[in-house]
Amino acid sequence: MMLPFKRALYFLPGGLLVALSVLAVENDDKNVLVLSADGWLVEFNKRSQIVSRSGKPVASFQSVNTVEIEHFTNGRSFEWWVLSLSLRIGKKSFIRRSTDGTDVSIAAAHAATAMNKRVKTI
Repeated sequence: MMLPFKRALYFLPGGLLVALSVLAVENDDKNVLVLSADGWLVEFNKRSQIVSRSGKPVASFQSVNTVEIEHFTNGRSFEWWVLSLSLRIGKKSFIRRSTDGTDVSIAAAHAATAMNKRVKTI
């Protein structure tokens, strides 16, 4: 049996983060695509073909299979979408989540176009 206090702790972080999540295209030009995810910047450098999050390299364009969008609900009124990169080594690189499916779809389309990959919805 889960105590009410533990249940509240379990629900609040996910619910709070989901409610405040935003994903937007900050910049998209011929050299770089920048996504802003709750103040964190994710950069797709088209020249070096490197994806970096907060200035740290995450993946090369060659190591990415697809750009993925996953839809989640928590059984209450919240629903959110997660944008991630599916890597050739079988792992995923989490980009960010948002409560706005349209914003995630737009960001995914921009990321896929920048890397010449396809978008996969799960």
